[in-house]
Amino acid sequence: MAMTPLWCKLERIVVTSTKYRQRGPTMDKILSEIIASRNVLEKALQNSGVTVSQQDVHLRYTHFFNTHEGMARENLVGKTDADWLPAREAAKLTAIKQRALKGKHGVREMFKSTLVEGKNGEIFYNDIRVEPIIEDDVVVGIYTIAIDITDFQTALLKIEELNGRLLKHMEIQLEDTPKPTN
Repeated sequence: MAMTPLWCKLERIVVTSTKYRQRGPTMDKILSEIIASRNVLEKALQNSGVTVSQQDVHLRYTHFFNTHEGMARENLVGKTDADWLPAREAAKLTAIKQRALKGKHGVREMFKSTLVEGKNGEIFYNDIRVEPIIEDDVVVGIYTIAIDITDFQTALLKIEELNGRLLKHMEIQLEDTPKPTN
């Protein structure tokens, strides 16, 4: 069963309904409002660090919007995660997505990745949410929202490192402090 991005479905509903009615100003207005809403959404997401994608049941991309750092910069339509991630990371991301496909429930996880073609050793973090697309009680694919949390995660790791160093320093200070004698 082929999937269609949500915006295309809305546009198709309006266009299809015009086949059964005389196309007039009302239908033209509805179609232009749908297109305008799509443009507003795309502009709002631009540079936001939020990526939206859609994949079929074989986890081939059918739609990919608003790539950001840590994501492939190429057109991914027709491709899978193995085409842009190292094998181990692709397998992990695929397993997360398959849980959503099989369980018919959404999945949310933090995903750590590098890019096949990325800068050497650069690590990216994304908060990913994967939701199954269910049509007529059948899962036909998934939507994935990936939010870039690299800066936050990097700061958190730095805080954990500094906290560990502080604790070690405090232990040394306590060891060097003379013990009271009674």
